[in-house]
Amino acid sequence: MLNNSKQLNTQEHIHSLIYQLSESSKEDYTQILTDFDFEVVDFSAIEHWTPNCYSRNCFYRDENFELILICWDKSQETAIHDHDGEECWVYLLQGELEEDFFRLGSSQQLELTKTKILTENQMTKSDKNSGFHRLRNNTTNRAISLHLYAKPIKQSQTFDNELGSLVEKKLKDDTFKSVTDVETTN
Repeated sequence: MLNNSKQLNTQEHIHSLIYQLSESSKEDYTQILTDFDFEVVDFSAIEHWTPNCYSRNCFYRDENFELILICWDKSQETAIHDHDGEECWVYLLQGELEEDFFRLGSSQQLELTKTKILTENQMTKSDKNSGFHRLRNNTTNRAISLHLYAKPIKQSQTFDNELGSLVEKKLKDDTFKSVTDVETTN
């Protein structure tokens, strides 16, 4: 819901975020996301929900970064994965997520190193030194997170439960809705 003091519409707010990120170095991304007023943005036109798996909904991509809205129904989770050397910021817009961190041990097995809970308006960051992680919605409520990848991520090393090993996985979006396709609200 828009505050009375905020007169810009959702599309303009999203353009403002994209502009700020475009005009900055990735060293500034954490501060930009921390300072940005997500309360005035209505992401409902970008949201897409699937019953069996979280959904990746891209709404901006260029050669420097991409913005993906991930919608999590209850009990949905990612596989354990890395970000192919790219940096990733996750800003939780709604709900609660659990993040598990792993490292590759000497026997080439993934070892859990820590777990943390991410609540609304909190952020987590991964980079090439972060190892592997998994996000999951352990609650009975839906969750929505905004993922900023610098540079866009095309593949990752992902733990395949059936094989019991890491495999290269190409990533795909469930939806792509350009920011210009997002309906405006006043």
